[in-house]
Amino acid sequence: MTFLRRWWGQSYSYDWMSRYFESHGALSAFRVVVGVCCFCYGLAAITTYLTAKPPTTWIADVFILAGTVSSFVVGALWLRGPWPSERVSLLFVLYADVETTLALLSYGSIQMSFPGCSLLAATGVYVQVFHSPKVLLAHLAWSGATVTTMFLLILRTPTFDHGLAVSQLVVLLPVMFSTPVFLQSMLLSLRLDANGALIDPLTGLRNRRGLDEDLPHFLGEESEVAVMVIDVDRFKSINDRFGHEGGDLALQLIARRLLVDDVLVARTGGEEFALVVRVCADQAVSVAEWLRSRLYSPYDVSPLTVSIGVAHASSIEGDSVTAVTRLLRRADVAMYEAKHRGGNQVVVAAVRSQD
Repeated sequence: MTFLRRWWGQSYSYDWMSRYFESHGALSAFRVVVGVCCFCYGLAAITTYLTAKPPTTWIADVFILAGTVSSFVVGALWLRGPWPSERVSLLFVLYADVETTLALLSYGSIQMSFPGCSLLAATGVYVQVFHSPKVLLAHLAWSGATVTTMFLLILRTPTFDHGLAVSQLVVLLPVMFSTPVFLQSMLLSLRLDANGALIDPLTGLRNRRGLDEDLPHFLGEESEVAVMVIDVDRFKSINDRFGHEGGDLALQLIARRLLVDDVLVARTGGEEFALVVRVCADQAVSVAEWLRSRLYSPYDVSPLTVSIGVAHASSIEGDSVTAVTRLLRRADVAMYEAKHRGGNQVVVAAVRSQD
């Protein structure tokens, strides 16, 4: 029960998992595999008419025909791409579960199609990787209803081999039900561990590694980018006056105020933060001044001021992480110039020809 409660309470993120596989070059491969599987299901549906027990009613024929055509259409959509949104992905899971069950029930012999319930386990693998425990539970409930219905239909038919059905059921149960829960729990735990390596534990912001991990997805096809390095002025005096606990609270306050839309934020060390914004040069300065004012409040116990260095590039060529790293070095130099001038101000890095 402890394991089940832990599995049920684990967090998940469809977008995070998709970005993770995309950053490792695996998302396109997954998309192709799913598309090919859909084609295989369509071909399998066609072969039902070539076996000794083809569908025996016109309703069954309609279900098989609909499943065949839709499998090829859905497979083509997967191969064409792009990777679906979470909502579309959920609709795909619903389609796969319902269509698989209808196809199995439409076959001429329930006993011969009963082992085909394992196809639901294939859909379960997809759910385990990309969706939440709640979605997996719904999938398992549907799978359980399908297996139970088919098993009872076999038992109600005297001419069927009931012993064989029991043997098939014993094989299906661990494959379809116990294994998926265990594997998803392990995957979610691995995701949390991987995500934890990208997050600063004090502020909840990305750390430098997390910043690099999210850069390709955040920047996309943007041609212009600005980076900012923000450092808290006279932070040592805050620690001296309020202790390290007070300093930690100040950093957490800054982190909350830096969390604004369309800005990638990270704590890169000590009292230093890095931001990436998709704006032109003039807008970058305006954003930096706005942030400088936002971080200061006269109502704070110890009002905070910051020094901000800004660097801008009109285009990003090649690896975005390498390009942003160069900009961060320039912004860091500009930030120290702001501190040298007395702090609580914005300094723009000198423009370089390669930027």
